[in-house]
Amino acid sequence: MDRVYSRPWLALGLAAVGCTASSEEVRPPADILFFPTGAAVAPDESHLFVTNANSELRYDSGTVSVLSLATVDAVANDWVSAGTVPADCRQDGEFTETLVCDARVLLGPTNTVGVRIGNFASDLAIQDTSAGSGNGALRLFIPTRGDPSIAWSDWDGSRLSCGTGTEGFALCDEEHRLSFVNNDADNIAIPEEPFGVFASTGGQFAMVSHLTSGAVTLIDSPITGPARITDIDRGVFQPDPNTGLRGATGIVGRTPDQPGGIVYVGSRSEDRVQTFTVERPVNGADPFLIQGGWFFLDAVGTNNGMSRDTRGMAFSGDGSRLYLVNRRPPSLQ
Repeated sequence: MDRVYSRPWLALGLAAVGCTASSEEVRPPADILFFPTGAAVAPDESHLFVTNANSELRYDSGTVSVLSLATVDAVANDWVSAGTVPADCRQDGEFTETLVCDARVLLGPTNTVGVRIGNFASDLAIQDTSAGSGNGALRLFIPTRGDPSIAWSDWDGSRLSCGTGTEGFALCDEEHRLSFVNNDADNIAIPEEPFGVFASTGGQFAMVSHLTSGAVTLIDSPITGPARITDIDRGVFQPDPNTGLRGATGIVGRTPDQPGGIVYVGSRSEDRVQTFTVERPVNGADPFLIQGGWFFLDAVGTNNGMSRDTRGMAFSGDGSRLYLVNRRPPSLQ
């Protein structure tokens, strides 16, 4: 999305609202951003989806906010071209080229197009479910560390939904908060700390990494059906030699619009990047994960075994180059 506003700038201020013991007042407002942790843009660049993690637990749930990028452009263009300052916006006193706005300017005071999720959401990924129809249909996946669960919500081009009701800004129901294989509470539960997420449009699946176990979870997500967990690969990475902890972190697919693509997973406990593919049996049985090749990030750092904390991963647009953000040492590889 090429929406970088050079001077002057447009900035969003994050409103702060306290909570009380009232159940209505601990419900998160729809017109603010609070502890945003993940963001993703619709393929047609019409909307920006933002996860609010509720990390201070001031409300009873986290949320997914939806911003119209046409509104963002209109506010920014009016500020750049005519110096227009909308209500609930102000010119920054020190950096006078910057316009600072409350989130409600772009979300609206009665926004009902978002949804409510669990606490401590960590990331957000989008699967295009329009099947070329042009109706803008999408599916969002949100790893939620508080449950732990993986929330999913469908976008129909105008609002998100993650339940059977028609209430706006509703809390996702149990079917839309994945915690067990095949959504069966008597089956295997997902590991703690779901962290990174990747969604494949062409492959019709999503994959989630787990921060404290080194596990990877596979979600089958057919365009015409509900999402469900079908496989969990545990202990993918070796434990950190100093702490004994395992961890899977960054996750990205090289060709998300194509079926059969390779997915790359990084680690916080090992300097290795592991690849996966998703196998779909010809008899229609549940899809499952297959580990592929791997490579090591052992050329950066003062000694062998450095680069053991990969957090962010992204491919260039043509899939020819992989970028990795690592914390030990702080580097972009």
